[in-house]
Amino acid sequence: MVVHTSVAGSSTRINLVNAFSKDPVTIGHATIARRAKDGMATDSPVTLTFGGDRSTVVQPDGSVNSDAAAFPVKADEDLLVSIHLPIPVSTAPFHEYTLTTSYTSAPGDSTDHSAEAGGENFPKTYSYWAFLGGVDVTAANSAGTTVLLGDSQTDGGHTTQDANRRWSDDYARALQDRKGPTGVVNAGISGNALLKDHPLYGQSMVHRFDRDVLAQPGVRSVILYGGVNDIGVAGLPATEVIEGIRQLAGRAHAANLTFTVATIPPFKGWARYTPEKDKVRRQVNDYLRTTRDIDSYIDFDRSTRDPLNPDRLFAAYGKRDAEGKSDRLHFGDNGSQALSDAVLPPPVPSRVIKRFSDATAADFTGDGIPDVIATERTDRATDLYLWSGNKDFDDPSSGDGSFSEPKKITPDWNYTDAAAGDFNGDGKPDLIAKGSNNVLYIWDGKGDTDFSRRRTIGDGWTYVETVAGDFNSDGKADLVVKDSNNALKLLKNDGRGAFDRPVLLAPDWNYTNVTAGDFNGDGKPDLIAKDSNNVLYIWDGKGNADFSHRRTISDGWDVSQITAFSLRSNGRSHLLGRDAATGVQNEWLSTGNAEFTRPLRLADSW
Repeated sequence: MVVHTSVAGSSTRINLVNAFSKDPVTIGHATIARRAKDGMATDSPVTLTFGGDRSTVVQPDGSVNSDAAAFPVKADEDLLVSIHLPIPVSTAPFHEYTLTTSYTSAPGDSTDHSAEAGGENFPKTYSYWAFLGGVDVTAANSAGTTVLLGDSQTDGGHTTQDANRRWSDDYARALQDRKGPTGVVNAGISGNALLKDHPLYGQSMVHRFDRDVLAQPGVRSVILYGGVNDIGVAGLPATEVIEGIRQLAGRAHAANLTFTVATIPPFKGWARYTPEKDKVRRQVNDYLRTTRDIDSYIDFDRSTRDPLNPDRLFAAYGKRDAEGKSDRLHFGDNGSQALSDAVLPPPVPSRVIKRFSDATAADFTGDGIPDVIATERTDRATDLYLWSGNKDFDDPSSGDGSFSEPKKITPDWNYTDAAAGDFNGDGKPDLIAKGSNNVLYIWDGKGDTDFSRRRTIGDGWTYVETVAGDFNSDGKADLVVKDSNNALKLLKNDGRGAFDRPVLLAPDWNYTNVTAGDFNGDGKPDLIAKDSNNVLYIWDGKGNADFSHRRTISDGWDVSQITAFSLRSNGRSHLLGRDAATGVQNEWLSTGNAEFTRPLRLADSW
C-alpha cells in the first residue's frame, strides 16, 4: 500500500486495525520501504515486528501497533507498507477514497512477497487502504500532531489521483517551514457527517472522535472541517449542527487539545443546494465567527467564495471534468491549496519558477468569453499558449474567472511585448508583437483561436510596455507605449492596418507592468501600472486620448506580469498577475471604481 508522510523522523511504526470485523485476522509478515515508483521500493523493505515477533493477530474490532523500526523517513515522501495474509479473510476494514493507487499480488498467489523490492509480483492495482490505520513517525523536538477531522473535502475532494494534493498534504508542507516538526493526520472520510452514522460513509464524527482524534499519538490540536453533509444531505437545522460542534469542542478541551473549526464554504449549484440549506450554512458560520466555545476558527467560507457571487464557490477552486462540468462543491488541486493557505501561508520558495510572460487577453475563441494568451520560455523552446475562458455555469454569456488548461497554439514564438485588440476593424481580436530585430508584426485573428500569417507593421520598434485599447473612442484599437526615455506615448490606429506617429502623453513616466482596461466601468479604457515602490496606480481614461491624474489603488503590490481581462466581451476589467515571491498566478476581481477583491489563486509556477 502506498502512503504519504507529513513529517520526517528517525523511526517508524504502523498501526493495523480490524475495525467492525467479526473475525480475527492474522498478519504473517509486514514490511515498510521507501517507494521508487509504482509498487517498487528503492531498497530492500524493512521487516516490522510486533512485540518482537514477525507475525501478529488483530482481534475483532481491535488494533495493533508494530514495534518502532529504525527506519528514517523524510517529510512529503511516499512509503510502501506491505502485509502478508497467510490465512484467507472474508471481510476487511478499509478506507475507500484514498486517491492513491496501491498494488497487490495476483489472485491465487499466496506467496509472501512483502520483503521484495521489485514490483513484478504486485501486478494488480487497487485504490484503498486495507487493515492499515496509520503510520507513526518519531520526530526529534516534535511539536506534536494535528488531526484534521472532516468529510470528503478533507479526504481529498476532487484533487488529482496519486498527486498528494489534498489540503492536508498542502498544510503539512506549509508546516515544514516552522520550528518544531508537526505531524498531520488526515481523518477525513468521504460522505461522512458530523452527527449521523451511515452504513456506507461510516460512523459520524461525534462517534469516531475518540478513535480518530483522541487516540492519535502525540495529538495536541484538531481542526474540524465538516457539517456540509449534515446540512446538504440530512437537512439538519443549524441548532443541531452547532450542538454537535459544541460537544466536540468540550471533549477536545477535556483532553487538553486546541480545537479549531473551519467555516463551511458556499455550495450553490450543488445538486443538494437549496436557499433554505444555505441559510443554515450561514447561521452555522455566524456562530463559528462569534462563539467562545472554540479556540479559533478558519474562514474557509470567505477564503473560497466568489467575491462577486458570495453564495457560490470561486470557480477556479473546483474541478471541471472532461465535459466541462463540476459538482460545484468539491475542491480541486488549486482549491485545496487555497484551503491550506487560509490556515497557514505556504513557505516562500527559495527559487521562483517563472514560466509565462507577455500575457494578453481577448476573446480569441469567438465564444464571447475572453481568453488569455501568454508565452512560455524554457531552455528548450519558446511557445505561445492559450487559456480559454470558462463559461459561467449560472450565466453562459459570461466567464466565471477560471480558465481551461493551457493549450499550445504556436511553437517557436520568438516575440515580445504582445498586445491584443481589433486592429483591422473586423470585430475579431488580432495579435501584435515585436521580433528580436525590433520589427513590429501583426497576426490577424480569425475568431477561432487561429491567426493569419504575420505581416509587418513597422520597423525600428524600440518601445516597451505596449498595451492596446480604443483610447480615443473611434472604434479602433490604438496603442500606448513607453519609449527608451520613459516617455509615455499614444499611437492612434490609422484605420489602414497601421498606426499614426506617436503623440506624447507624459514625460518621465517611471512605471512598469502597464495594462489597459475599463476598470471603473464607464466604458472607457484606463491605464494601470506600478512604480518602483510597488505602489499600484490607475489613470482613468477620458475616451479622448487623454487620462486623468493618477490615483492609488494599492501599495505593497509585489506582482509582475499584470494583465487586464474581463468576464465578458466589453465588460468591466479585472486583473491577473504573478506573485513575485511565490510565482503563483492570482486574480483580482474589480468590484467597481477600480476597487479590487482579495487575490484569488489560479495556478502554481506561472
